[in-house]
Amino acid sequence: MSPLTKIAMGLALLLSVGAQAEEAQEEKVLRLYNWSDYFAPDTLSAFTRETGIRVIYDVMDSSETLEAKLMAGRSGYDLIFPGDTVAERLMRAGSLQPLDKGKLQHLGDLDPELVRLQQAYPHAKEAVVPYTWGTIGLTYNTDAIKQRMPDAPVNSLDMLFKPELAAKFADCGISVVDSPDEVLAVVLHYLGRDPRSGKADDLEAALALLKGFKPYIRKFQSQPVTQLVNGDLCLSLGYSGDMTQARRAATEAGKVIDFEYRLPREGSTIWMDTMAIPTDAPHPEYAYAFINFVMRPANMAAITNSTGYPTASAKAKPMVDTTMTANPDIYLDEASYQRLIPGKDIAQSQMRARMRAWTRFKSSL
Repeated sequence: MSPLTKIAMGLALLLSVGAQAEEAQEEKVLRLYNWSDYFAPDTLSAFTRETGIRVIYDVMDSSETLEAKLMAGRSGYDLIFPGDTVAERLMRAGSLQPLDKGKLQHLGDLDPELVRLQQAYPHAKEAVVPYTWGTIGLTYNTDAIKQRMPDAPVNSLDMLFKPELAAKFADCGISVVDSPDEVLAVVLHYLGRDPRSGKADDLEAALALLKGFKPYIRKFQSQPVTQLVNGDLCLSLGYSGDMTQARRAATEAGKVIDFEYRLPREGSTIWMDTMAIPTDAPHPEYAYAFINFVMRPANMAAITNSTGYPTASAKAKPMVDTTMTANPDIYLDEASYQRLIPGKDIAQSQMRARMRAWTRFKSSL
């Protein structure tokens, strides 16, 4: 072997060792995209302590933003938390990767009702793990409502959709979740129409009802907890977890305020948030590690106790606060399940029609 060859081999060896050392020193990072405050306070730090994987937690402001980012590709995320219908569209479009069930440790813990709900999504069921779920209903300040109407029908959408009733609570503040698909489904169902319709006459009927109580709406927003606690709102059409979050925030602020949540007797929507790995995720192995970590029953119970949303894990339920598990409007009984409207992956043309109707409603005077 010539001296030059020996030198070349030595340099190659040094470069290889250097590259391996650099790779070993490279920080392990999981990038995830989720709603705000959708973990227990110590979920991410505990995961990092156990695995050495640091988490970059980007907060999404809407399902529409999430869908647009994933459809465009190269989002850079390793793990996302789409709702059930969004996940179905993303998987159908090739934006999610099928999960290797052999790498998932807690699939057997899933609540049978959610497993049944998953079957409504033939594409997404191969790409997601259920995370939490909930309904759309009425969260309210009990004292503020009683002061204005002692016999208020707090378990009915009449509180909002009958203008003469909505007017009674306008001074203390009404908000509506800024989610066109969910709100239009609730309104159309209330009117006895197809809740997922995109037909012009159905949407016009929904708009007529919505415009009747729009003068009494103070805010359109997806997270009304701060405003409920500071007294800017007393009634909100929104997510079932708002009540638990509002109660906790009031306690932390030293305020004595009683909030309640009611699933409307007329029926409402049920949704399920999921965990999914984008097709082009840089580190899918970190995503699997995180899914397995949060799906441990104790970790899922902590997340539910913090967020107020029922866990997908049946094994976690015994560790969940009884203020939720004993509330049939949050942890539902069989009769309540019968009043629920599941999600649906509707055609893009109908989705656009619904979005246009919602935009007209919000922008109308």
